[in-house]
Amino acid sequence: MTSPTADDRHRHVFVDVSNTLAVPYQTGFQRHTRELLRRLPGPDDAGPIRFIPVRWCLECGTFRRLDPGESAQLATFRAPATPPRSRLSQLADPLPGPVRSALARAIRLGPVQALRDRAAQRRRLAAHPAGHGTLRIDEWPRDSWLFDLEAAWHNVPHRAELLPAMAARGVRTATLIADVMPTQFPEWFDEGQIRLFTSFIDAHLDHSERFVCISRCSERDVVEYSRRRGDDRPLRTSVITMGANFRVAAANLPRPESAPPGRFILSVGTVEPRKNHALLLDAFDRLADEIPDLSLAIVGKAGWMTEAITERMRAHPLAGGRLRWLDHVDDDTLDGLYRHAFVSVQPAFYEGFGTPVIEALANGLPTIASNGGALVEAGGARAEFFDPHRLDELVTLLRRHATDDAYHRARREALCDYRPPTWEDGAAGIVAALSPDALTPDPAERTRAAE
Repeated sequence: MTSPTADDRHRHVFVDVSNTLAVPYQTGFQRHTRELLRRLPGPDDAGPIRFIPVRWCLECGTFRRLDPGESAQLATFRAPATPPRSRLSQLADPLPGPVRSALARAIRLGPVQALRDRAAQRRRLAAHPAGHGTLRIDEWPRDSWLFDLEAAWHNVPHRAELLPAMAARGVRTATLIADVMPTQFPEWFDEGQIRLFTSFIDAHLDHSERFVCISRCSERDVVEYSRRRGDDRPLRTSVITMGANFRVAAANLPRPESAPPGRFILSVGTVEPRKNHALLLDAFDRLADEIPDLSLAIVGKAGWMTEAITERMRAHPLAGGRLRWLDHVDDDTLDGLYRHAFVSVQPAFYEGFGTPVIEALANGLPTIASNGGALVEAGGARAEFFDPHRLDELVTLLRRHATDDAYHRARREALCDYRPPTWEDGAAGIVAALSPDALTPDPAERTRAAE
């Protein structure tokens, strides 16, 4: 239950960062969680609203605040030298490729995935930190919110269980909406992901009061999904921006040793079906002999349903040379890749926003993106666009950059005055969305989102 405290004049927004701290990699979700939390009012800041990062303690059945080591880990990500692999993955290594693929699909099925989720949480959270008793949240301040800013559909307890329990304690809930693609394009996701995400978003639609969307596209999509479910209450949505001021790479930053030789195309994003890496590889193959100094760097961890594309990258005749797949990079390496890349390509079929687009533009890097989802919204007039189903369109754009120096130089110079949206803008949008004044009842709010 909530209880009166000396801090009752503040609104306390508790942000679950269990997933961000637990995973040994950093995708867009972990990046935006870290960047936004750095700029949101902290636990000790003045003002009417405070944001407090927390993680779930499985043994205690409640949230707790972070210890100093976890706070430092949240502030700065460092990729592990050797990314940890599960025991099951190691045991599967000697198996033939088709058997490994079948096993990977099997362990993502609902019941098996649920057991793995809980086992992983137990391993991660078994050891209580020093001062655990003072970090536990046993009593919630009177005006408390739980805000899902990260990829919380992986978290334990699942939101269908957690959100009603929080409501019973007087804690209100909200979530960030990056996209609802598992409900729109099930062919891009496996059964376990669809189950986890659908349970997550349905729980929030049933119990939460505020939906903070990262683009007009994601706002329209969540409103449409709510209507498809038969919900009759209007969603209280707002739209914020993602930022690109992670750290713009310094002009004198050295070229990373992991970068491929020559002029390289840079593509940043988790390797998964909707990212459309196969089209990018097709375009590179089409141009590799024609333009021998052109190379390709794909930056992103392997996601799901990727056996064919990851095998293609590993077995490519130029793998390790002009083709580099960098599945674990830290911020310093990524900065160097942005600084020294020739052009950026984002070939995804669909995106809820497209942070790598504005990140590339912010680094003065000519950017080619598909017109799927919110990518046009992200790139605006500064990027160049192609149909994600049309290989010839991408090849034509890449060839023009590689063979027309004046054109490429003009596209690069046109970015000199580009001022990307900032994480400060995004944080201000979250503060506005969750501030007391923004949460007065308004039945007509945001109905235009579905129009």
